[in-house]
Amino acid sequence: MVELFGNRDKRRTHCDGFSRRNFLKIGGMAAGGLSLGQLLEVEASQKLGRSHKAVINIYLPGGPSHLDFFDLKPDAPKEIRGEFRPIKTNVPGVEICELFPRLATMADQYSIIRSIYD
Repeated sequence: MVELFGNRDKRRTHCDGFSRRNFLKIGGMAAGGLSLGQLLEVEASQKLGRSHKAVINIYLPGGPSHLDFFDLKPDAPKEIRGEFRPIKTNVPGVEICELFPRLATMADQYSIIRSIYD
């Protein structure tokens, strides 16, 4: 979710109400928007495009922790690890929560991104 004008930290704003972070967000989106048309035109003319299917972003503010579902720590001390056990997926080395048995059978069709933070 992109919040352009949802400035929550009033201490870090300038007199016009924009923080440097908001300015960079808007500037980056504008630059991307200006070049997107040309990129799509070149992709279409050279038949370089992929068949993009879908992106599902699960954003759960206040929901269960990623440590309980996708980043389990079974070898961690009891105080750190969650109450759920990991199960193997159809991708070697990838384990997810025991509550997602069907998702475990489809792990080769999706990607778990563990580098995003709020």
